[in-house]
This record gives sequence, structure tokens and C-alpha cells, in this order.
Amino acid sequence: MKWKLLLSVSLSVTCLSAVDPATREKELAYLRCLIPEALQPYAHLEVPGIENIRIDGEGTDQHLALRVFPGQKKRNGGTRAEVSVDYPFKSGDTVRYSWKFMIPPDFKSDAPKNRWCLIGQWHDQPDETRGETWDNFPSRSPTVLIGLGELDGKPAIGINYGLDQSQQFGPVFIEPGKWHSLAVVIQWSQQEDGKATFYFDDMTKPVTTITGANMHNDYQHFLKLGMYRHPEIATDNWIHLDSVEISHETNR
Repeated sequence: MKWKLLLSVSLSVTCLSAVDPATREKELAYLRCLIPEALQPYAHLEVPGIENIRIDGEGTDQHLALRVFPGQKKRNGGTRAEVSVDYPFKSGDTVRYSWKFMIPPDFKSDAPKNRWCLIGQWHDQPDETRGETWDNFPSRSPTVLIGLGELDGKPAIGINYGLDQSQQFGPVFIEPGKWHSLAVVIQWSQQEDGKATFYFDDMTKPVTTITGANMHNDYQHFLKLGMYRHPEIATDNWIHLDSVEISHETNR
């Protein structure tokens, strides 16, 4: 059977900017369970309502759970429940992103249609220092994305990469009810020296490395984790997230 979980996605997104300390503190109350203190200034929630988010677990075992369901309110024009992290970098830098995720045993896929459902994406944005805003910023697809679907009755993730998402890798099968680890090391570039190396569970051995341009513009692209999916998918699902880490690596 042909691997076909992902379709090209084009969107225009804005990060939530909490405008008062009380609102920001409520946001941080959720973010602290998966985002370390050093990254919290760059992190925001993109959820339409309280019914899309909860904290699970107790004490140091707490993590964040995000929900998407039919008929929910849209957020930034789409059906989503995500965390965004606008980690700063410059073109030419190499950045390592890692996190843990789990889908519950009762997770319902969109098979056999397998319309797009993204659990991780890196997206371009306007550079405010140049006077750019979302109002006139072109709508473009994420340059690196991780999608979720089903193949032969088993849930799996797949990767799309590049300015036109034409480079693909997958499937990588996952197990409902089990925590999986993901890491992506990206050398950011608008040129062909860009590349991304992906790790899954075994953080010492990559599952693939894909090369080519991965920046639409030369301003930092931001990470979004959770679920963002086709508006006609009619399932009620949660995804669980934990242990987000982002850091610069030395280019060699």
C-alpha cells in the first residue's frame, strides 16, 4: 500500500501574545509542565478554549494534553490545539529540537482517507524588525512537518521536508499508549546546504537525514507541537506532550 498520510498545507498563523500579566500567568501554568524555564519566554498556547487543553499526571510526572474535536472553534483560522515555541536563531545555525509524545489507546484515525493531521511543524513568520506584519505576509506551507495517520491498521508518523514539501519519509509506526521520543536537528538555510536529521526513540541513531533549503525567508521559523488537522476530520482526539528541549548545536 502506498504511504500517503500527508498533503501540502498552506496557512497563515500568529502566535498568541498574552497582553496582561494575569493572562500570561494562566498560560504559563500550562506551559510549565512541558517547557523548561529557559524556553518559556518563547512559548505560547494556540488553543481555542479550555476544553482543548488539560494537565495530566501529578507532581514531576505532569505533562500537557491537547484535544481537537468536531465543531470546535477555530484558532488562527484552523482546527488546532498547539503549543508554539519561537526559539531564536539565524540562518546558518543548527538547532536541536526534542520532545516526547503519546497518543492514547482510544485514538481514532482518519483512515482510510488519511487527511492531513500535523503533530509537529516549523513555520515561517514576518520579521518585525523590518516592519513586516501578518497582515501582508504571504501564506506559505511549513518547511518541515511531521504528520500522523494510519497504514495497514497501524498508526504511524511521516515527514515532509522542503519549500514545497516534496521530500518525504515514512512510515514510522507508533504504539498507542506508549511515550515516544522525537528529535530533529535542523541546519537552517535558504540554500541547498540546509538539512534536517530525524531521531525516533533511539536518540543515538537517526532514522533519516533530508537535505535542501528549509527557510522561506531568512527570519527564524517557529516550532508548533500538538495537533493541527484537516477541518473535515470528524474524530475527537487527544495527544499528550512532554519534555520539550531546544538548543543550538555547533556546526561542523
